Amino acid sequence: MNSFKITLYTVISLFVFTSCSTDNLSEEDFSSNLETSIDVENNIILAEEVMEALNEYRVSIGLNPLAWHDDSEELAVEHSFYMVQNNQASHDNFYERSDALQQGGANFVSENVAYGYQDAASVLQGWLDSPSHKSAIEGDYTHSGIGIVHTDNGIPYYTQLFIR
Repeated sequence: MNSFKITLYTVISLFVFTSCSTDNLSEEDFSSNLETSIDVENNIILAEEVMEALNEYRVSIGLNPLAWHDDSEELAVEHSFYMVQNNQASHDNFYERSDALQQGGANFVSENVAYGYQDAASVLQGWLDSPSHKSAIEGDYTHSGIGIVHTDNGIPYYTQLFIR
């Protein structure tokens, strides 16, 4: 029995000492195997200012004010982050945002995008000066969500989704 314990101890010791690796992993090696998640924040203060200015405009021309829509906001933030990453304002993949909102019950979806405007009044005026953007603002919609994401240099990218 004593020789069995010695043999077992020897085998376990050999396994423990030979199975330990002394290779050093760099931080780069380690992090390349991890999935990265980026927490993108919406500039909610500016988004609320844009919504307020837009609703004031809509009411001034006899239209209903739009109610805030959280799902639209989430999709708008994601798209604004996409535009920041690509350094370009675009409507890329709009059909995906539209489909997601329609699956959630929306019948109609429209979108305005912009970048570079530093305040609510200027982005709203920029959209009103563009016939296609103005038609979305004046459209028969009931809800909206706005996502504003800034570049590292502070340039805001805007996405506003309109739904009914």
